[in-house]
Amino acid sequence: MIKKFISNPVGLAITSVTLLLALSPEARRGTRKLLVKGAGAVLALGDQMKGLTSGVRKQIGSIMEEAKAEKEMMMLPDMTEVIKSSGEMMKQGIESGMEKTQQVMQSAKESMSHLFDDVEPAKKDETLKAYNVLNDQSIKQKLQEIEQQLH
Repeated sequence: MIKKFISNPVGLAITSVTLLLALSPEARRGTRKLLVKGAGAVLALGDQMKGLTSGVRKQIGSIMEEAKAEKEMMMLPDMTEVIKSSGEMMKQGIESGMEKTQQVMQSAKESMSHLFDDVEPAKKDETLKAYNVLNDQSIKQKLQEIEQQLH
């Protein structure tokens, strides 16, 4: 297992550093100074990040306060009443439209009821014969004109 660890470049570097630190007091002092400075840099970076985030929080808070103040100054109307009244107006419009449609239907019914009063009903023994439109001379002529235009 040690052979595999030492044959690996990373394992070799770690082994070398460990032996160097174990045997050399100067290397330990230098490493200790380096670690102290690194820890100090990490703490300083943490403080900077803390300061930045608190500054951003303050800026966002002030932006939100300005937005709230501006919103209050705008005096926007309360739209709930407008929506309710428009709903009522639509309902009334639909109802009046339905009433007018019913009136028109009733008047159409009345006017159509007398349309065929002058037609005599067929007698029981008489068979009704429908008029064949295709035998009409004017229709035949129109159909021939259309056929000539198509060909």
